[in-house]
Amino acid sequence: MKLALVLCAAAFAGCGNKTKATPQVSGLAAVPASATAVVVADVVRVIDSPLVERAVSQLLMRDPVLSERWAALSTECKLDARKLKHVVLAIGPHAGQGPGTGPVLMVVTGQLVESELTACVRTIVGQGGGTVTGKDVGGRTLYQAKDGNRTMFFAFGKADTVVLGSNEAFVTEALGPGKKVADNPDLVAWMKLADQKAPLWAAGKVDERVRGGLVKLTNGQVQQGPVAMVMSADPSEGIALSVGAVMASEQDAKTLESFAKTQLGVMAMAAQAKNLATIVDKVTISAEKQVVRFKAALTAKDVNLLISALDGGGITAQDSPPATPPATQGNDEKAGAAGP
Repeated sequence: MKLALVLCAAAFAGCGNKTKATPQVSGLAAVPASATAVVVADVVRVIDSPLVERAVSQLLMRDPVLSERWAALSTECKLDARKLKHVVLAIGPHAGQGPGTGPVLMVVTGQLVESELTACVRTIVGQGGGTVTGKDVGGRTLYQAKDGNRTMFFAFGKADTVVLGSNEAFVTEALGPGKKVADNPDLVAWMKLADQKAPLWAAGKVDERVRGGLVKLTNGQVQQGPVAMVMSADPSEGIALSVGAVMASEQDAKTLESFAKTQLGVMAMAAQAKNLATIVDKVTISAEKQVVRFKAALTAKDVNLLISALDGGGITAQDSPPATPPATQGNDEKAGAAGP
């Protein structure tokens, strides 16, 4: 999986003196308390899922520097993605005017060979006239890889864990002894609502502007938009997906449930045009206290159809129903819309 490759490759300079590094950090324990959202992936269990790869790729597009490193690092370093164990993505407070502009932090754990990664990355950066420098931060070497207008900061939190990102302050905060995600009561509470045993799960705060957008979308039926969103996915066979909207009140949760069910019916009709009606039919919506859950268990065929539609490719030739004579086309289209 290209995503896993680039995450490992991005850990490029593992050399340096880390014997004094303290404390050691890995996984969620490296995520700063200032984080507003986390995404956790068991690489071994999600490595072959195209839908998961696409979803995380879209997330990484929030950070152009990480995205730009993707192709070069994954190709040039020729790393075995199956040697990775876990990847944690953390999003910090938004830095720009719009939502989703916060820094992105990666915490990658696996069989990372520092000397090989160092040699590979120094070669890649050097090809463009870039440089790799390091400085001591709390007894740990924090590296800066600079290539043109692209800059990456990284350091090893443990022998098998690299922490990296394009925002020096956020990376330094992750490596330091300060408060971590366990000290953020809101995020901890939201994480408990996600299935943390799933191969992929996430939890995070919803930006105020996005919350306001949902209120407008429902024409004021919902008094306040969701406070947070939680998600879990199992791509072992197709994908079993669960998304939860954490509302400000139980009344808003009930209202959103009713509104969403109505919209789902409309979506089912529109989905027939893209041969996605059977996918919409598998979506269930329910409200429990302040959480509205959207669930779907999709087959591998469903996933392929969904990815094709999301990427704007429509239905592939092999998935399209065979051409029918004009006299019978109407009946066959109805049958095709209801079929798998």
